[in-house]
Amino acid sequence: MREPGEAQVVWEEEKRILTLEGEPVLKYVLSWPQVEGAGLGGRWISRYYARLAQNWRRRWEREVYWRACLELAARREESKPFTPWTGELTGETALLRDGVLSLRFFGCEVRGDGRPARVRWGDVWKLREGAPKPLRELFPGKRGWKKELRRTLVQQGEERRQAGDCFLDGDWPQKAKKTRPLRGWCLTEEGVEVSLPQCVAAPAAEGCPVFTLPLTKEAPES
Repeated sequence: MREPGEAQVVWEEEKRILTLEGEPVLKYVLSWPQVEGAGLGGRWISRYYARLAQNWRRRWEREVYWRACLELAARREESKPFTPWTGELTGETALLRDGVLSLRFFGCEVRGDGRPARVRWGDVWKLREGAPKPLRELFPGKRGWKKELRRTLVQQGEERRQAGDCFLDGDWPQKAKKTRPLRGWCLTEEGVEVSLPQCVAAPAAEGCPVFTLPLTKEAPES
């Protein structure tokens, strides 16, 4: 049971099926967080995600919907079956502790019978301020922390590639560096979680490869 004044995250969910002349064209599931019990900072964070949800909703109901309608019309002309397009944005609370809120999000779109297009990222917030928490704040007074994290990322990726746990490209470290993976980080009990964009450094079937970079004792989590 939540204590009075204790912050919590409630996930809203919306499901819709868009049709054309009664035929399903696009189905989507949209989830976004609402922060309760965190004062003004929590309200700011909630408004941010309400706008984010609106942006995804608008995109699906306009651009993506009309493209799906065009495909439906083309398949009708060719007497071919049509598979409804799908969209999904979900999320979960990765950490909520000591005034820090960490969230991770998963997005996926499938256009008919095409392959899934996936995206994954994390957000970390300072609840009281309602502002993003910079990654550098986990390493106060420590020089070279960013290089150390990148080195750990490459080491972990190479170990997984050699073990066959993740089918990364041979030159994946160079490709990954260009994507700046430390931008969409997520804080967990195990450390800093980062992911690579789909198809950038691995086959599409790998989705968005995820890495967890442990924090050292010199790098407190709060």
